Amino acid sequence: MRRRFVGAAFAPWLTIATALGGCHDGGAETAEPTVSARDSGGPGALDGTVERGTATGPHPDRAPSVDGWARWPMPNARLPGLPHPHDYDLSTSDVVLDRVTGLVWQRRLSDQFFTFQEAGRHCAELRLAGHSDWRLPSRIELVSLLDTTRIQPSIDTQAFPDTPNDWFWTSSPAADDPTAAWYVYFYFGYPKTDDRSSKFSVRCVRSAASPTNGPPRYRVSGGEVLDLDTGLHWQRTPSAKMVGFDAAQRLCAHLPLPGKRRWRVPTLGELLTLIDEQAWSQPAIDRSAFPDTPGEPFWTSSRFVNELDRAWYVRFDHGTGLYGRVIESFHVRCVRD
Repeated sequence: MRRRFVGAAFAPWLTIATALGGCHDGGAETAEPTVSARDSGGPGALDGTVERGTATGPHPDRAPSVDGWARWPMPNARLPGLPHPHDYDLSTSDVVLDRVTGLVWQRRLSDQFFTFQEAGRHCAELRLAGHSDWRLPSRIELVSLLDTTRIQPSIDTQAFPDTPNDWFWTSSPAADDPTAAWYVYFYFGYPKTDDRSSKFSVRCVRSAASPTNGPPRYRVSGGEVLDLDTGLHWQRTPSAKMVGFDAAQRLCAHLPLPGKRRWRVPTLGELLTLIDEQAWSQPAIDRSAFPDTPGEPFWTSSRFVNELDRAWYVRFDHGTGLYGRVIESFHVRCVRD
C-alpha cells in the first residue's frame, strides 16, 4: 500500500491577496446569441458521470455574492484580479461548504485506498453530517478544490486539514480507455487518467441542489463564446501563433475584442473547464463552439509554485494539466469574466 505524505509547502515569493469578484456586463454576446450544437457536460452530475445537456442548478446555500448568472463558477486562488476566490464555510462539523460552487465536501478522510469501483461504493455508503447522498466527485468538481498557490498538498489546508499528497479518484471515466478513469493528484495539483484497478484516496461530495436540465452550455457571438456554466467569456478562435508564457499574458491584455472587463490568460482551473471528457478524438473540446482548436498545449496564467521558471498548461489532445518552462511556446485562448 502506498504511503501517505502530508505536508505544507508555501512559496515565500507569493503574496496571497483576496481577489475581487467579477461582474456580469451583459454585453452583445447575450443579446444575439448563437447556441452551440451540443453541451460538453456541466459539472455536478449526481450519478457521478459527466453528462451532456446538464449543469448544476442554483444552490440555496450559495453565498449571495456569487453572480446568479453563472450556473457553476470555477473557484480560483486568492490572487489579485481573479474572480470567485475560494470561500469555504466550516460551521458544520466534519464537512466543508464551498460557497462558490455550492458543493458540500467531506472534510476528513478515511485512511484507506480504493480502486475506482470501491471508491464509488465507499461514497455511496457514507453517512456523514446527517446525509446519505454522498458520491464520488467528477473531475472538474475535484479540480475546483486545487489551490495553485501551494503544493504538498495543493489545497487549502485550513479547510481540509491532513490532506495527503496523494492521488484522488474522480467519477469521470476516461473517454479513450474503458479501463481507466480520471484522478486528481494533490501533491502538485493536476488531473490525469489511470487504470481503474489502481488504489487511490477518496474525498466524497454532495450537492446542495440537484442538476437541472438547462439550455445548451455555450452561446456564441462573433469572436467570443459565453460559457453559461462558469459565466466566463472565451476567445472563440485561439492564437494561431504559439508564444511563451509572458508573451501570452501580453497578447490577451491587448486582445482586440470588445468587453468592459479586460481579457486575460485563464487560470489552470478555468481552462480545465473547457475539456470535453467525452471526446474520443482530438481536440478534447466542444468543436461546434470552439472550431479549429488544435489538440496541443495551451498556456494558463498559473505559475508552478516552487519553480519560478515554470507555469501550468493544459493539453487539449487528452485534457491533462502539466507544467513547463515559461520560455516554451504554446497556444493561448484568452478569457474575461
